[in-house]
Amino acid sequence: MWLGNRNWATPLSFKKAACALLVAGMGFLAPSGAYAHAVLLNASPANDTVVEAAPANVQLRFSEPVSVVRASIKIGEGTSIDLPATSGSEVDLAIPQSISNGTAIVSYRVVSEDGHPVGGSIVFHVGAPSAISAPAVADTSVLLQGAIWSIHTVSILYLAVLIGGTLFTRWLYPTMSLIRRPDLVIVLGVLLFSSGVYLQGLDEMGLGLAFAGLEPLLVASRSGAAIAAGMASVAVLLVSIPVCRASPAYLPLAVLAMGAASASFAFTGHCNVVATPWLARACIVLHGATLLFWIGSLPPLWRLSRTGPTDPLAGFSRVIPLPFFVLLTAGAALAWLELPGVQTIPLSLYGRLLVLKVALVGILCVLAIYNRFWLTRPAAAGDQTARRKLRRSIVAEVALAVAIVATASLWRFAGPDQLQYAAGPQAFSIHLHSGEVMAQLKLVPDLAAGTAKAEVDFLTPDFDPIDPQGATLRAWNPDAGVEPIKYDLKKSSKGGWEASGLPTFDPTGWKVDIEVLIDDFTMKHLEGELRP
Repeated sequence: MWLGNRNWATPLSFKKAACALLVAGMGFLAPSGAYAHAVLLNASPANDTVVEAAPANVQLRFSEPVSVVRASIKIGEGTSIDLPATSGSEVDLAIPQSISNGTAIVSYRVVSEDGHPVGGSIVFHVGAPSAISAPAVADTSVLLQGAIWSIHTVSILYLAVLIGGTLFTRWLYPTMSLIRRPDLVIVLGVLLFSSGVYLQGLDEMGLGLAFAGLEPLLVASRSGAAIAAGMASVAVLLVSIPVCRASPAYLPLAVLAMGAASASFAFTGHCNVVATPWLARACIVLHGATLLFWIGSLPPLWRLSRTGPTDPLAGFSRVIPLPFFVLLTAGAALAWLELPGVQTIPLSLYGRLLVLKVALVGILCVLAIYNRFWLTRPAAAGDQTARRKLRRSIVAEVALAVAIVATASLWRFAGPDQLQYAAGPQAFSIHLHSGEVMAQLKLVPDLAAGTAKAEVDFLTPDFDPIDPQGATLRAWNPDAGVEPIKYDLKKSSKGGWEASGLPTFDPTGWKVDIEVLIDDFTMKHLEGELRP
């Protein structure tokens, strides 16, 4: 990739010009909006409810704004009908007036601001249930997820080596060789970034790892991933522009490229869904810029520690503390902004990945301190033993850099915004009582299934536990036209009684009736209204 002196005053060839135009064109992709890691909170009609007549629309309420990729409804064994939909945190799906009675399956595929697609189905019954096949589930191909992770990791490392390395050489070692084949660098960048956009489109469409024509690109062009790919491509173009070392634009072009590359990180990811997105975006830009510079500096530093001059080594040792401090501070600020609380860290993939990344960065800090205070000065003085140790230490830093980027890339599949639901489900409790028996009913939302679980403890009026022979729960919503749904309560392994599959995310308007068989001759009813 690198070459010695070269005459960069010659005009660009036709191939180079074509590559430049292609990259510039990608920069003008204009998405209609950005997307994020969303959680379905509730639906109306709720899952597995019976309604007297077909509703005019189905409402889906998510934890944050989403954009609908597709939505459809299927009645019984009939054909699927595409549904017009709105976007936002509350999505309205317009239902055709001509649908017949029976079991309706409403399937949806949405994408939110970090580019993570979410798919699912809501089942309700018009009049009465009908025989149906199992609803189709969107493909969550492991191969596709692996490809997305791999391309994302390689893309960041590519930007780091190219953009960060160029900034290092133009700033601290201007006499070092320049990019040998700018046309090849541009083509590789375009292929890499466009592949990431294509895979994003496949994921948004719910497809596996397969070729699906141009449609995935068109679908993903509406997301922040397209802007990020365009800006990354522009960054590659800026460092590939042939400019002589004496030109005033020699260093500024590298700085502009670093700005474009680091700013591309702000258009995807979890920084878009926090309470103060502008602060999170500023942190991710600073974090990304210092990360790219640090990783990109490692290959030229390794070469310099072998046979090169000592000035760049000493110069890097002087300047790196400030960028490294910015890297750590911005990363800590991002974690503080995105995590609901320290107690949620072990409860999710996001938190566990954060712990792993912090551990890797901690090892990196130890290496950086060792390099700066024990190896750099003797290596710069010509000590060959120190130079050999420094080269080995830099190789270790490269391995850590790859591990840190690979770990951070897994965050694409783990949203910090979901921790607040995983850490503390929004449970709802109600106390029901009669003259002889009382019941404490607790409804715990099951976010994965889109329903809730009922947990019931039976007590005497003196608050002593009762072990009835059987119990049944009925739930209905007269305001929404939902007829009573019957659930047989079963003994729980934790003690008490439970039932799953209740459509009660939002308890407003719902009524319940618990029928308790205390003994062979005594049956009691406990009735009440769920009030949030």
